[in-house]
Amino acid sequence: MDKKKFISQVLSAIVLYTVISVILEKDYSMDSWLTQGREALIFGAIFGVLMWLRERFRKKE
Repeated sequence: MDKKKFISQVLSAIVLYTVISVILEKDYSMDSWLTQGREALIFGAIFGVLMWLRERFRKKE
């Protein structure tokens, strides 16, 4: 997987996590956006590491 595809998947996961979390909480204040943004960055980092590990240890066919 090339770097551009990997980065775009991680960034889209972060954006989707943030938007969906804020919508589900039904609280649109700036504090809520910042809190969900921090959680989304943590989620994106974990998601990125897991994707990288999956690609690294995946059997090549």
